[in-house]
Amino acid sequence: MESFFATLKKETLYQMDTARMRREEVKSAVFRYIACYNLRRISSATGGLPPLVYRERFLRAIPTAAA
Repeated sequence: MESFFATLKKETLYQMDTARMRREEVKSAVFRYIACYNLRRISSATGGLPPLVYRERFLRAIPTAAA
């Protein structure tokens, strides 16, 4: 987690003048970063896939319940 927050600060927050931004604007920037991070981050727990790609493949592989 510490590594994630260091990366978040370095790649996003330190690039902005957050002292002059409203709280909602900063929250929105952090949310956008996390959404992007989850699309590009590689995880060894998911076989080398980003978490969102792994979840999408997992959900497609589940057979639908018979009605």
